[in-house]
Amino acid sequence: MLQLEAIAEEGDDASPPPVSISGVSGQVSFTGKMTGTLYQNFSEKLACTCAGRIMGSGDGTNMPENEVNDVIGELTNMVTGNLKSKMADKGFNCTLSIPTVIRGGKVTIDSHDAEISLHNLFRITELNEVLIVQVFARLEEK
Repeated sequence: MLQLEAIAEEGDDASPPPVSISGVSGQVSFTGKMTGTLYQNFSEKLACTCAGRIMGSGDGTNMPENEVNDVIGELTNMVTGNLKSKMADKGFNCTLSIPTVIRGGKVTIDSHDAEISLHNLFRITELNEVLIVQVFARLEEK
């Protein structure tokens, strides 16, 4: 859809909170048999490029911030929806929140009760940028 190659780099399945993010981050929470939050962290350049390609505005450098936010929120919603589907196949049904976009130079995320903490990096080769996907979650008590 974005016509950008993303190469997965080694992730960290034991990435404890807190974590710091900066730039433009999409966030979608989920609740049910699995409860948590997925964050996608983009540099400003990567966020604008993705938004520009989705909206047909070239590299997106002159796009209004609210339009970039809308695209990043929707991309995060799509990735979280895919996670929801895969977890539902394993019996962990959940409901998604609406996407939220966070912007900042250094935002710290701390989820003290997360039993599951995953951190994955995807190198966007064309732009020499990195997309970070961070998931904090816990499973329903039995």
